Amino acid sequence: MSDELDIEPVRLCVASSEAEATLIVNLLQDDGIPARSDATPASGVFGGLPFESGHSVYVMPSNARRAREVLSNYPHFQDLKNVHEPTSD
Repeated sequence: MSDELDIEPVRLCVASSEAEATLIVNLLQDDGIPARSDATPASGVFGGLPFESGHSVYVMPSNARRAREVLSNYPHFQDLKNVHEPTSD
């Protein structure tokens, strides 16, 4: 009943760095899964602090299960933090 435009993306996982988040987004997009991350090259919001606390990768809920399957094919991404656990198909 809900309009697809009203559905918010879910956090798929937390990558350890901006580069890793970008790689995950690119892998998912190459597989036809729209994805984005909160990693931005302009992280001067906090005065350019020299640390990265992790970057979240987001997908639509309907793509979360498939996105996890795609990442499971890459051994490097099998230990990601806070991986989304879909509650239904």
